[in-house]
Amino acid sequence: MNKAIVLCVLLSGLVVSASATLNKDAMMGVNKTQSAQSLGHSKLGFSLLGDVTNETSMFKDRGDTLGQMTRFHNIGGQTSANASDFWGASAYVALAVGIWDYFDFGVMLPVYYEKFTSDKIRPQEETLDVTGTDVGGLGDMRASLKIRMPLPEDQVFDIALVGGASFGTTDLTRQGMWVREPEYIHVSTTDTSVREAQSFGIKETTLRGTLALTVDFDKLDNGVPLQFHVNGGYRYIMDAGDFNDHIMSFSGAFEFFPVEFFSIFAEYYMDFMPDIEYKGTKESLDLSQITAALVFHTPAGVDLHLGGSYYVGGDKYISALKSYHNDDPNNGGYIQSNTRVNPLYTVYGGITWAGFLLPQDRDKDGVTDEEDKCPDEYGHKKNQGCPLGEPDLDEDGVCDPWVAEKGLLDEFADACDGIDQCPNEEGDGEDGCPLDEPDTDADGICDPWVTQKKMSKKFADVCKGADNCPNEKGPKANLGCPTDNPDADGDKICDPWVSQKNKLSAFAEMCKGYDDCPGEAGPVANRGCPWPDPDADGDGLCDEWVIQKKMGYFFENPTDSTTKKCKGVDKCPAEYGPIDNDGCPLDNPDGDGDGVCDAWVTQKKMTERFADVCKGIDKCPEEAGPEFNNGCKMDNPDADGDSICDPWVSQKKMLDKFVTVCKDIDKCPTEPGPVATNGCPLDDPDLDKDSVCAVWVTEKGMLNLFKGVCSGADKCPLDVGPLDNSGCPLDNPDGDSDGVCDPWVTQKKMNAKFKDICTGMDRCPLDPGPVAANGCPAPEIKENVKLEGVTFKSGSALLAANAKTVLKSIAEQLNAPENLKVNIEIHGHTDNVGKPAKNKKLSQDRAQSVVNYLATQGVAKSRMMAIGHGDEEPVADNKTAEGREANRRIEMHRAQ
Repeated sequence: MNKAIVLCVLLSGLVVSASATLNKDAMMGVNKTQSAQSLGHSKLGFSLLGDVTNETSMFKDRGDTLGQMTRFHNIGGQTSANASDFWGASAYVALAVGIWDYFDFGVMLPVYYEKFTSDKIRPQEETLDVTGTDVGGLGDMRASLKIRMPLPEDQVFDIALVGGASFGTTDLTRQGMWVREPEYIHVSTTDTSVREAQSFGIKETTLRGTLALTVDFDKLDNGVPLQFHVNGGYRYIMDAGDFNDHIMSFSGAFEFFPVEFFSIFAEYYMDFMPDIEYKGTKESLDLSQITAALVFHTPAGVDLHLGGSYYVGGDKYISALKSYHNDDPNNGGYIQSNTRVNPLYTVYGGITWAGFLLPQDRDKDGVTDEEDKCPDEYGHKKNQGCPLGEPDLDEDGVCDPWVAEKGLLDEFADACDGIDQCPNEEGDGEDGCPLDEPDTDADGICDPWVTQKKMSKKFADVCKGADNCPNEKGPKANLGCPTDNPDADGDKICDPWVSQKNKLSAFAEMCKGYDDCPGEAGPVANRGCPWPDPDADGDGLCDEWVIQKKMGYFFENPTDSTTKKCKGVDKCPAEYGPIDNDGCPLDNPDGDGDGVCDAWVTQKKMTERFADVCKGIDKCPEEAGPEFNNGCKMDNPDADGDSICDPWVSQKKMLDKFVTVCKDIDKCPTEPGPVATNGCPLDDPDLDKDSVCAVWVTEKGMLNLFKGVCSGADKCPLDVGPLDNSGCPLDNPDGDSDGVCDPWVTQKKMNAKFKDICTGMDRCPLDPGPVAANGCPAPEIKENVKLEGVTFKSGSALLAANAKTVLKSIAEQLNAPENLKVNIEIHGHTDNVGKPAKNKKLSQDRAQSVVNYLATQGVAKSRMMAIGHGDEEPVADNKTAEGREANRRIEMHRAQ
């Protein structure tokens, strides 16, 4: 026993989600014990469980000459015998269904069988044997209804009441020796030597009631997959007659789920039977039994049970029970034995199945449990059934990144826009990040980042231009740098004022000389002025002025790395040309473009230079011709220039000669057309010039052919329209000019296209209204309205995250011009759980929290009053979970 306890403690460290186990009634529970939990709405359960034994100690051995039984024969005489090779079996076929989350209904029909052979001990008639010991039949059908109390789902314990009845469906003529239930034994009898007993059932109706309690440790925060069940039962036999009219029972069981596909259960079950009198002596049965089993759970909902039961009661029997009635005229009679109900042991086992008939959604958020990542929390479809977080934590109007990642920008369009790169810091930038100081040195000239981020307009009232010295104050004329800068252009040549103020020595380490161009950096050789470009066409040859000023050596070997290098004299300074052609551009080496070099290429020995352009010598440089014809003209192999050879090329077997010019055979040699149509022309692919292809382009599979001209399929080929509207013109995205997009914008997924014109989706596209009201005119404040969605953290007055979104909308409604004179009262209500005084204070605090938040949204506190009612004004029955939820509410009343 101690080892078993240690094993359970060790296994309890494993935490997995438990699967349901079904009992012999196909309901939640184990063996004969009911769980207080229910199957669940629309769940079907089936079970085929049973017990088998070949144990005979339940038939008392009455001594050497009497044995375990005596057969009394109809024709006279009796035979005493022992039972040998006994086999008894009980099977329970059951079906149950979850009618609702709190109701289960089930039907169970038992099937019994037993057989044995006898060893005669003292036969008075040697010719008479004990016969008719092979019998089976149906038991009494049982119907059950389980009603579970509607306690909170996260509560550790559940309570249920199971009621039902057993009906006399057994055949009383088919009875054995193993009495299955204690109520099948007669209490009184007219024959003092023998007592009647029915082994498989009775004709009387038995009413049944059970109170069940289940403790589920898996519901704790750090749950353990362990359940305890306790049952107390009562059975009442109607019109009992010779039977006991009542039987009481008790059972206790536990279930443990060490892994998802495997569980263990153990059960203690006991019936309490009133004493029975026999020949002046009171007799009773000890009806205690323990059962333990392993249950293997499969993904298909099929469970396999295997275990055993063991009798733990005392050595008690009921005397002289009459069984095995046999009306055979030749060898009929009955058997008398001293018997108890429980065998010493049985093998328990069978198969069960449970599955839902309908997809389940236990948190009622529209996402089935199979797809819901948070099946016990109301959530959003786009968040896999989990609750959405706050879309703009820093409340800077720019949505946190997860909003865009989940495709919910439109969902939260009223709360935020864009993607916040700094979601934990409130920022004024379009990216949601804080902005630096636009003018650090406060000289009225903007720091460089303002221009870089294109925010000059935003800070136009603070600064202008770009500050070259952002940390030093200076005038605009000096690009924001101090006026005492001796070298404003940074060319190491002193600005004129340095010489004028005789301060050359003071700034000797910073600059020298006199800068003729103080606003432009230039070399010392040109007195601080920039040189003209010494090589305007960039061909490496110096322009003529360089030679005129005798500065050829200077630009050939400049001392300043910023000075452009050049060498020689460019005879064509305005045109790029090679050095070996004095800087002048070369003529086209292939003037007629036939791939055969003009004669001068050979004359100037430049054939290698132009090897990639042309070859040979063109004898007809002004007329294009093939190389094999020395560049002289032949008939054009592709007269219409569509790269498809004219028919004569094929006829003269010259396709290989013009392989670089054309291919295939042109069926329309005077009209250009694509290869796909054998050189014949196509219609204009884009008649309205909106870059969306005419439908025939798609139909002929020519989208790739016109890839640079158009794309898609134009449903309006004569009207200009964008590609994302299939080439058709777009309607006005905001017909009532209220800044909220007409519905078709959202339907066509074009919100981003018109983001500078409108936002959201206008539910009143013909009437202007604010964005917060989805484009509808602000509604009139009603006399009394429940604020749906305004919820609080459990037991506190702290607003839940989603409540703020609702209250922002209410604030915008109250601040609408037509509602500015309306005063309101915020009424708080609770359910009756807890003390009334505490509930009243909580409702007052919650109402005040709503008033305070509305005030932060611009609603004057003088227009609002908070009133807490506690549980004084319920609108529903506080006895049900649904009623209590309805009573926990916030209402807004119009004061005037």
